[in-house]
Amino acid sequence: MPVIATDTQRYSNVVKREFGAEYGYCKQIVTVNGPAATLPIGTVLGKVTATGKYKVCEASAVDGSQVAVAVVVGDAMGHPMPTVMAATTDTKFLVLYRGPVAVSDKALTFGASVTAGALTTAAYAQLAAVGIDVLTTI
Repeated sequence: MPVIATDTQRYSNVVKREFGAEYGYCKQIVTVNGPAATLPIGTVLGKVTATGKYKVCEASAVDGSQVAVAVVVGDAMGHPMPTVMAATTDTKFLVLYRGPVAVSDKALTFGASVTAGALTTAAYAQLAAVGIDVLTTI
């Protein structure tokens, strides 16, 4: 069967509840630096301890980015669209970095080493520690 249409992740698929949305209380622009990738909204990021920059959260990392601390919700202009990041180039993203905010578990994207089960449960707990609650959605 041919593909009729494709769609990208929407902001409303990711964010279910946000405090002070009109003021941007839970959001900030951060610098992401890592391998070349297209980061859709809902991508979970960790913060590299040595540089203070962010990269995709990987359970196998040992640089601090193994701890989930932020969720991508847009590009540097706040547009909720997938953004292409060149390899080892600083790229700005709009992220949820503190709560109170609630996001959908089905809309989150992690690095390849974060698999279902204990690793995602640990990542959800790490997000909860910064006020980002992960809701089980259908």
